[in-house]
Amino acid sequence: MQKPDIPKELLLLLLLLIPMAYLGIIWNSLPAEIPTNFNLYGTPQHIGSKSDVLLVMIFLFLTNLLLYFLFRYLPTAGEEDVTLPATEGHQREYYRIRFMIHIYLAIFTSLIIFMVSQGKTFFMERWAFVGVGLLIALLGGYLKKLQPNYFVGVRTPWTLQSNEIWKKTHTMAGNLWLWTGIVTIIAGFFLPLVTGVFILMFAGAILAALPYIYSFRLFNEDKG
Repeated sequence: MQKPDIPKELLLLLLLLIPMAYLGIIWNSLPAEIPTNFNLYGTPQHIGSKSDVLLVMIFLFLTNLLLYFLFRYLPTAGEEDVTLPATEGHQREYYRIRFMIHIYLAIFTSLIIFMVSQGKTFFMERWAFVGVGLLIALLGGYLKKLQPNYFVGVRTPWTLQSNEIWKKTHTMAGNLWLWTGIVTIIAGFFLPLVTGVFILMFAGAILAALPYIYSFRLFNEDKG
């Protein structure tokens, strides 16, 4: 397993925390009552409180944190048993992808907080789901084209030992992420705020677990 570059990892963790720090700074200036559950005509169906903002921001923070751990730690077992290219170029490309993901979410989340502070809460509720859905869909398209490597993707002991299992697993995972992203974008315009947040948190666990399980099943099928 490659040793982490501590300064670079700290930079990614800082990007995770910037939106929450920004929210903490302006928290007292946010309006006490916040309209939510907008219909397609832009009319709010519910008047909530600042806790609704906090819920959405926690959801986005956990989404960012999940992606950090997915790309950094999950999983690393079995790497010593296979021989895949592990060049500095691969490492740089891997870190560049991770940096783009986290800076996208940091800027996007901070922008939503700013819009809420300006009284435009419609952006918080709808565009939070649109932004996350777009990111998930783009990652799905990327996963489908990903070649075997140690640094990014569904790096299970079974995908790392078989190019065929790697290809099938990443095709499955790519389609899963792509369609989850598309459904998230569409559902964001219809689901109530709290319901949508909890559904997406559950979907995040599915996105992480199913490709891992799928690669294990493929490996057992190959073994008969």
